[in-house]
Amino acid sequence: MGISLGSARADQAAEFLTTMGASFGFDLPSEDRLQKFTDLFEWERSIVARDDGDMVGTTGAFSLELTVPGATMRCGGTTVVSVLPSHRRQGILRRMMKAHLDEVRQRDEPIAALWASDSAIYGRFGFGCATQGVDVTVSREHAQLHRLSPPPAPVRLVTAQRASHILPELYEQVRSDVPGFLRRTPEWWNWRHFRDGEDDRDGATSFRYAVTGAPDEITGFVQYRQKEKWTDGHGQGEIQVNQLLGSDPESWVGLWKFVLEHDLIARVTAPHRSVEDPLLHVLAGGRRARLETSDALWVRVMDARAALEGRSYSDRARVVIGLADPGTTEQSVWHLDLSREGATVTPTDASPTVTMDLEDMGACFLGWSRFGAMARSGRVKGAAEDVAALDRAFAWSPLPWCPEVF
Repeated sequence: MGISLGSARADQAAEFLTTMGASFGFDLPSEDRLQKFTDLFEWERSIVARDDGDMVGTTGAFSLELTVPGATMRCGGTTVVSVLPSHRRQGILRRMMKAHLDEVRQRDEPIAALWASDSAIYGRFGFGCATQGVDVTVSREHAQLHRLSPPPAPVRLVTAQRASHILPELYEQVRSDVPGFLRRTPEWWNWRHFRDGEDDRDGATSFRYAVTGAPDEITGFVQYRQKEKWTDGHGQGEIQVNQLLGSDPESWVGLWKFVLEHDLIARVTAPHRSVEDPLLHVLAGGRRARLETSDALWVRVMDARAALEGRSYSDRARVVIGLADPGTTEQSVWHLDLSREGATVTPTDASPTVTMDLEDMGACFLGWSRFGAMARSGRVKGAAEDVAALDRAFAWSPLPWCPEVF
């Protein structure tokens, strides 16, 4: 029969995850994790490859709303992409990705986004690295604050039940200002952020929560675990920050001070932080924080007009660009009229003055990667003044940050 593409059902979750696990290196998860995946995954958006009825490849999508510069935008969240080791190099991934991207277009989602399991894979499908993230580790002995840091806001512990009401409200206030943030539905919050099964703890405590601000005006929160360890009779444990978010300088400083000054710990770890995290400026010895920087969210522009007209810009640019789609031999040409007041993007027969791959447009879309840097590397080509105009227009503050993997 050969390879066929179709969809999967919720009652096939075990087979789906077993197929994924053969590629990613995990066994079928516990009943709790299986139920979490079954309930949260959008099965109507699944695409699976089968070889004579056996599942050999998986793909799917979440229906997301992503913050972009000055706006929010519907986004196809590419996820759970895998092919069995026995079926590599047979074109299965390319067929599934084509079907997936066609489905994103049919849903009129102007962009798609993903976290890449391998940074060499998704550029050839038009995705560009649009954000970077930082995994932070700080030793307890280097927790002193900088002399110019603002006074830390007082911090108090709250129950998990209270946190379930506080965190979504503050997150929603901050979300609209930071490109790369995702809208979280109640189901997303419950399954991905408040679910606290034993299998997720790896020897650490259940989630603990602390907040800053008055009871009726919360300004920041932290969700964390504490992992116990003793060496020669002294506490050498670890604070594992899952989420930490503030709405003003005092709350940021207060929350970081709170986790850094816990007794009986040796270090604080915090994955997927912003490259502009205030912690990096309020530590007395910033170099004492060990930083591991990596690519984070990747973006693909699906509908050039809708995507480019749907975000805001920092400066004026009138440029004709050519966009090459790596999935085809076609190049689309667009006249961009961008300004702080809005954008008009129209197809044109004019010759482009700047040309690039869709991967590079995706990389620059949220304001992280820069057209000038791409041009200096030879990936973006064209008139220097037009490249510089695009640089100024697409630049954005704050820099994008996606704090969660999906």
